[in-house]
Amino acid sequence: MCFLHSALAESMTRGEAVLGLAALGTLPIVPALSPQPTPKTENDGREYTAIVGATALTGDDLTPLPDATILIRKNRIEAIGPRASVNIPQSAHRINAQGMFAIPGLIDSHVHFFQSGGLYTRPDAIDLRVVRPYTEELQWIKDNLHDTFARYLRAGITSVVDAGGPFWNYDVRAQAAQTILAPRVMVAGPLISSVERQILDPYNDPPIVKIDTVEAARALIDRELAAHTDYVKFWWVLSPDRPAAAFQPIARAAIDYAHERRARVIVHATELETARLAVESGTDILAHSVFDTDVDDAFLNLVKSRNVIYCPTLVVVGNYGYTFHQQPNLSPVDLRIANPDVVATLFQMQDVESALAPAALTAIRARRAPEPPHAAMRNLKRVHEAGIRVAAGTDAGNIGTQHASSFYDEALTMLESGLSPREILLTATRGGAAMMGRESDLGTLAPGKLADIVVLKEDPLKDIRAIASVQHVVKDGRAFAANAIVEESPAQIVQRQVNAYNFHDPSIFAATYAADAQILRDGSPLAQGRSSIEQTYKKFFGDNPQVHVEITSRDVSGGKIVDRERVTGLANGQTLEGTATYDVAHGAIARVSITPS
Repeated sequence: MCFLHSALAESMTRGEAVLGLAALGTLPIVPALSPQPTPKTENDGREYTAIVGATALTGDDLTPLPDATILIRKNRIEAIGPRASVNIPQSAHRINAQGMFAIPGLIDSHVHFFQSGGLYTRPDAIDLRVVRPYTEELQWIKDNLHDTFARYLRAGITSVVDAGGPFWNYDVRAQAAQTILAPRVMVAGPLISSVERQILDPYNDPPIVKIDTVEAARALIDRELAAHTDYVKFWWVLSPDRPAAAFQPIARAAIDYAHERRARVIVHATELETARLAVESGTDILAHSVFDTDVDDAFLNLVKSRNVIYCPTLVVVGNYGYTFHQQPNLSPVDLRIANPDVVATLFQMQDVESALAPAALTAIRARRAPEPPHAAMRNLKRVHEAGIRVAAGTDAGNIGTQHASSFYDEALTMLESGLSPREILLTATRGGAAMMGRESDLGTLAPGKLADIVVLKEDPLKDIRAIASVQHVVKDGRAFAANAIVEESPAQIVQRQVNAYNFHDPSIFAATYAADAQILRDGSPLAQGRSSIEQTYKKFFGDNPQVHVEITSRDVSGGKIVDRERVTGLANGQTLEGTATYDVAHGAIARVSITPS
């Protein structure tokens, strides 16, 4: 027992002491809208900006240039060189990056903006519409696009490819283009599919359209071309009543039709059989790894000979399984910078299982994450060694795979697959630029390129985990301090500490508190200061490894958040309820008052 609890032991029963700890968490069923951020550029519209002192990773192979100056004029890189060799205009805004590392803006080559990353975003995978209507989920996604955009920049991701969604995907692209705090966005429209997903179409604007004839495929492609689509996407999915080869005549003819109209083609193909057929049919891009088995030399030779880009998305499949088994796969980056309201839903599985029919519950429990190193990881290594172009992508938006922050876990999984930090960075910069067809503008630090630049505190060539150490982001010449990009509401700050509580991470939990934060129970001091909070919860999580908090109500009034909570999973078998009142100021929890029921 830690010193704090020893001091309280005489005045509190064990159950009361645990409530004092556990009632610091909340878990909203319906996420709250985040505030519209106010752009805060560092360079304030100046013509010139200079990043001074960083080690710049330059050119096609990310060659380190120590103590460099990167001179930006408007939205393009004008010069890169040793500090003494680059003349900086007196009027330029200077970013002191001494001891830091400058890399090209990262590119996530596979995301889906019509999905949130939360538990309720794919009712075709797990139907929880009785808990949260799918129409409500879609409306929340649309209302919070500005927040999603900003989080991509916060993660150092300056460009993304949305690999398919409803026709309102094109509105997402337009909104991103008009939003300062947003990555560059390229999109595909509705997926030309071999299977039906009617459940995803509440508004007669489906993200996935089952196509049975070449004529229907051409008609959909024409509609997408009229919207100036960046890609045409196929969803080549196996089904018990339709083998993969049955879809090939339609796919081949439709791909030829798209190519005749100068559209690039992406094919979702997760099995070796469908991936081979997709390449033979003319796809430009394979949207996933081969997950079902190890690839053979014939496949590798085919992909390389056709100059197809391979976008692996290693973590997305497993994230469904982890979430369904009440063990969300979350990195520290997810807990810190993903939307906390979305992350919160991943911990609700045990609270909503009763909404599922027995057969559905059995089916989702049978879905488990593959054990690494699984086939997709082995295949990435072989694909890369074969000289095939790889573009890093996450499939963010799917259940358990968070927008922006999931790029970190994807990079670590690529490392575990056998790629070096340099090779991973190249797939996330040059590889992404190839995926976007914008190699002349993006993907490298070189004069003439668009000024999409990320400044890191740590060296990503030594440790790919350094991509989480973002200090500054320059997108299209506009410079931002990383910690000023995302503005969270008091309720979101409270929710972030709840997510860390349910994930049992005492460090990130304590980081949501002010350095001198005070916790009271019935008016009496319970804990004082961030360090004390972290140590208290480190012991508590160790003693109660199954603890879980569920919110029953939340009231928000400015910086005051009042939660009613129910705590289960305690080692002593108790279920506890209480009220926690939070005072949030200056981006941190300053005071918590706990009242047990």
